[in-house]
Amino acid sequence: MVKFNNITEAIDWLQNQHKFNGKKDLNLFKQAFIDLNIDLSNIKKIHVGGTNGKGSTASYINNVLVNNGKKVGLFTSPYLVTFNERIRINSSYITNDDLLSLINYFYNYNEYLYNKYRYKLSFFEILTLLSLKYFYDMKCDVIIMEIGIGGNLDSTNIINYDVTLITNIGFDHMKVLGNTLEEIALEKIKALKNNGHLITTMDEKFEPLIKSYISSISATYHLIDSKLIKEVDNNRFNYKDLNFNLLMLGDYQRKNAVLAYEGIKYLFDFEDENIIKYINQTIWQGRFEEIYPNIYIDGAHNVDAVSSLFLNVEKLFKNKKVTVVYSALKDKDINAMLNIIRRYNYEIILTSFPDFRFESLENFIGKNISYKPNSLELIKNLKNNISKDEVIIITGSLHFIGYIKQNIKEID
Repeated sequence: MVKFNNITEAIDWLQNQHKFNGKKDLNLFKQAFIDLNIDLSNIKKIHVGGTNGKGSTASYINNVLVNNGKKVGLFTSPYLVTFNERIRINSSYITNDDLLSLINYFYNYNEYLYNKYRYKLSFFEILTLLSLKYFYDMKCDVIIMEIGIGGNLDSTNIINYDVTLITNIGFDHMKVLGNTLEEIALEKIKALKNNGHLITTMDEKFEPLIKSYISSISATYHLIDSKLIKEVDNNRFNYKDLNFNLLMLGDYQRKNAVLAYEGIKYLFDFEDENIIKYINQTIWQGRFEEIYPNIYIDGAHNVDAVSSLFLNVEKLFKNKKVTVVYSALKDKDINAMLNIIRRYNYEIILTSFPDFRFESLENFIGKNISYKPNSLELIKNLKNNISKDEVIIITGSLHFIGYIKQNIKEID
């Protein structure tokens, strides 16, 4: 039965499903996947988790595999400009026709599940199953699944993966994952399953936690030694006598690139030059991305990400005037993030964007912090009056960055 005749109403329905099921295990959701009869046994499967850097790491891997002749399905979230960004094959977004067909399929499938199990799929569950079915139907060689939140109970954790990659551990989504770094780390490590293999750039202080969990599930792990990553200059570094020269800015990208490299080496026998070449050429929108000369956007949406971003801003632009345009949703620790930016004595301009979860940031006005509600008008004015010795950093919620990207023509 065709429920939706156009992509807009189909996506509206999907996005209006409850986001999470509040489940304590994945048993019913796994059964929903089993009922689809999707056989992924002949497809290499890569799971990417962590607090920050998941999207960048997944994009490095994707770019290498595609350019080495693999048909690659990539699942990421959230999107910045168009919903279809979440699901890609060989870097091309899923078409509206394919997405419409699949949403109709899962509308009916959701009704079937409710009748059979009294279980309704959430938004993220539908999106996960939809992606897996699409990658299977399109006969992908490899699928890369980015974890949404945590790992243990994340919707992507219903299948076994050939390798699990975890970037780092920081404070984010504490209501779901826990209030200590150890609790958050364990939730993420639990994405690993029996006989699986973990590769991670987590801080070595988490190694006892990794070992404890690994021993309980007969898995293996490789904790990457950060001391082997040696800076040459801003974008260039060495790792195991290999020379990297990234397009993506930020010294945190070194660990993401090395994690991607090790993940690829674990699964494939590509020559190093055919890995590093395409890691170096990778870009990922919304991550220290220059949208106009000297104007950058970055979706740094938690304390760790903001801290890393502005350490790099200070390093890269120490001789320039820096102006920060910031906005975020009310569920983020806005005060803590602003306190980090304040340390650098940059001018901070708070602004707004249309989202039902947004609340005015006027309460945060203070020394060197002003508020201008119209973000597009603000950025356009800054762009038109920027000097050659000035840099503008636009950051905060990924939803804010996405709004700017979606409305870039109004800034031109």
